[in-house]
Amino acid sequence: SKAIAIAGGLDECLDMEKGGELAQNLRGLYEYMRLRLLEANKTNNKLKLDEVADLMREIKAGWESIPEEFRHGVPG
Repeated sequence: SKAIAIAGGLDECLDMEKGGELAQNLRGLYEYMRLRLLEANKTNNKLKLDEVADLMREIKAGWESIPEEFRHGVPG
């Protein structure tokens, strides 16, 4: 349930007006991850959990590759 909450929190942070197509794509990815986590929980499927963990690591790596000054908006 913590992982589902994380995916939900990421989704809530999306600015659909400013984010355009990227925000739409991320929303779809976060929804997919939540569904996979629910399926994994229901069927006790470790492979589905691993899939979502890999996706979350990839998102984290992408975020960390963005210079700090760009992570919270456009620099002044």
